[in-house]
Amino acid sequence: MKQPLDSRSIGSLLAIVLIALASGLWVLAIATLMQWLIYDDWLHQTGPLQIFGSLCAAALTFVVVLRWQIAVRRRREEMLRRFESIARMNDRIRNSLQTIDLLAFANAHATEQVHAAADSISAVLGEVLQEHEPARAGRRGKPVFDSEQRAAEARQ
Repeated sequence: MKQPLDSRSIGSLLAIVLIALASGLWVLAIATLMQWLIYDDWLHQTGPLQIFGSLCAAALTFVVVLRWQIAVRRRREEMLRRFESIARMNDRIRNSLQTIDLLAFANAHATEQVHAAADSISAVLGEVLQEHEPARAGRRGKPVFDSEQRAAEARQ
């Protein structure tokens, strides 16, 4: 089985949580430092630090960064799944086209085998359309090569 195209670009859940935690702690440290600077150093009002607001800001930052990083991870996973699907489709289409090319070269009267390979291409493209467009999955698309087109080509 082939390896994913670039699994390094998708961060693990642990890395995502650590990034969110570091962001929350950074906001907590900055908010607490600013509170200390403003009240104790500039205004000379000593007393206990009111840390509840800083904790709320840190928790909110943690949640926002966590959700954002998870959304980015999901988009990257979906993009890699699409690329892998396209790579598989490319291999299958390329194999069918190679069959068509070799049969046409070897035997000019191999129309049935050429039609079978063309049907294979049509089936692959239909699968891809159903996979990537679920709203259209119930409707059947027009085949790539239909019988009327084949009849017209046979007459020529």
